[in-house]
Amino acid sequence: MSNEHLHIQTAAQSTASSSARDLREQLKQTQANDTRLRLFLQFGQLLLSQGCQENTALSLLQSLCHLTSAQHALIAVEGMGKLTIYAQMGRTLPVGTRLPMIGVLAQMLKNPVQFELHLNKNTQLWTHGDASQQECLIPLALNRHSKGIIGLSGKELLLGQQETEVLQTVSGLFALAIAQMQGPAPSEVDMSVIESLTPREREIFALLPGGLSNIELGRTLGISPGTAKIHVERILNKLGVKDRTQAAVKAVELGYKASH
Repeated sequence: MSNEHLHIQTAAQSTASSSARDLREQLKQTQANDTRLRLFLQFGQLLLSQGCQENTALSLLQSLCHLTSAQHALIAVEGMGKLTIYAQMGRTLPVGTRLPMIGVLAQMLKNPVQFELHLNKNTQLWTHGDASQQECLIPLALNRHSKGIIGLSGKELLLGQQETEVLQTVSGLFALAIAQMQGPAPSEVDMSVIESLTPREREIFALLPGGLSNIELGRTLGISPGTAKIHVERILNKLGVKDRTQAAVKAVELGYKASH
């Protein structure tokens, strides 16, 4: 075989190999797009039929685990200055657990919230006790106001550009669902007042509509009545109101309900 024939044959083989690679990449991209479309359709149908329910959140977590190869996942909703586990799968803190917004949680949910994947290890969210597990926290926000987080944990998380785009879209959709569940969003002025309160003050502020005394506030939060009194006085000062009754009215206006 002549050198010319060898060159032609080699060029043909290279072209065929390149075409095969392009075909595989196109197939991979099509499959990824199909996966994302199914996730969005399923999530949208659940929100339409069930609203922001725990089953809807659990279905979303299952889809996100499949997408990112996570083994453990949770959704936590912000309220009363803390995060409350709303739905979970795998080895995480149980539903209903309340977490203080400190450290990375406070950092990522500080208004105005920026969408960013926070990669960590060994935070208090997980119970698997495996130091080799990766962790990804995704903020839930609407109009850059914090609504909670999505947390994912696994041996090797897939967090490429496509997965990140899905997480960004889904986080916005679920934040909107949470906002509808919680009622009308506070005004900018209201938000500035709430943000001026410390996490402990937000807890006490949220309890004021229940008419609790300083003794009852202390018993509920595990602090002394004197400490509760100091927090209440600071809240009144920051709100610019005269007494705890006016503060309780303000709390109700902002969506906090009277409950013990």
